[in-house]
Amino acid sequence: MALLRHTHLRAVGGVVALALAAACRGKPPAEIRLGLLATLTGPYAEVSGLPTQRGAELAIRDAGGITIHGVPYTVVLVPKNFADRADAAASAAQALINQQRVVALIGPQFSRHAIAASVVAENSRLPMISPMSSNPATTAGRHYVFRLAFLDDIQGSVLARFARENLHARTAAVLYDVSTAYSRDVALRFQSAFTAAGGRVTAFESYTADQARDFGPQLGRIARAVPNVLLLPNFPDAVNRQVPQLVAAGIHATLLGSDSWDPPTLPPRHAGQAVYVTSQWRPDIPLESARQFIERYRAIFHAEPRASAAMTYDAVRIVLDAIRRSGTLHPDSLRDAIAATHGYAGATGLISFDGAPDPKRSVAVSEILASAIRTVRLVEP
Repeated sequence: MALLRHTHLRAVGGVVALALAAACRGKPPAEIRLGLLATLTGPYAEVSGLPTQRGAELAIRDAGGITIHGVPYTVVLVPKNFADRADAAASAAQALINQQRVVALIGPQFSRHAIAASVVAENSRLPMISPMSSNPATTAGRHYVFRLAFLDDIQGSVLARFARENLHARTAAVLYDVSTAYSRDVALRFQSAFTAAGGRVTAFESYTADQARDFGPQLGRIARAVPNVLLLPNFPDAVNRQVPQLVAAGIHATLLGSDSWDPPTLPPRHAGQAVYVTSQWRPDIPLESARQFIERYRAIFHAEPRASAAMTYDAVRIVLDAIRRSGTLHPDSLRDAIAATHGYAGATGLISFDGAPDPKRSVAVSEILASAIRTVRLVEP
């Protein structure tokens, strides 16, 4: 019995010693866990998922640690891959919230995924920022969900302002897809803003996606109107058919495009015919913050950053800035601090939420040249 008692005391002593040793080493560092929703495999991995993850990682590196009420916190990125389906995005968001205990969600990028994930974030009362989603449904009626991309129709007013102020255009024409909300919204906003700025829309022509082959009748009417600028707020498959046909119709107007265009695939146009498009971000925007971001990205990842990387970088930094300002990880307080963001100077320009889920932000207008794209103006909010 004495031997057993002695053995028991030694065992207890060993447990106490281990506990004391652990106490001496200190507690594990407190963590701020950020969930990242990204398509890290599949066809969008290289163009979206990987740049998204790199942008988030760089933001955390550049932000350093965070101290809340004297307690130092380590920021930890928790990436979650998902298949190219809305339900998969929703499931991934649920897993990050329930299993990984993240304090906020960054992503997804594509609207079809972001809309599904936003339902989960809203129901969980957890802040979420989608860097690239531009569909109004992502944030409509949401209290905890934000976006960093400008809304589709904002491009219409920016292009109208650019046409009047920079190109000194007096007349404009529009050819748009009336069956597509994106094209329709940009076209209507342009028409309203151009007219309000003293210009005249001399031709406002439409078509439907199922009839998007022969644009001869519409382009004939536009040619007869002889506009200074022609807006084509359409997707690449339509734009790439419209350009050769407008050349054949003898239309020499300056072409205006939205961020739906794919500039590298644009067909030849008339010699000297100018083309301008809007973008969420361009690497040559004239900002010191953009230059520093690009240099850091190149040095660490040995690659050129895409827009998804820059937008994600700013989304993460905005969340971390909100945590510092609010001094808490409580989701309601964090949500309010994100909403109060004003004049954040990021890699993509000036960004303000001012209480709204959609940002007031810079829009890049770039000229498509024969072998390059050159940003000519950053339109501030």
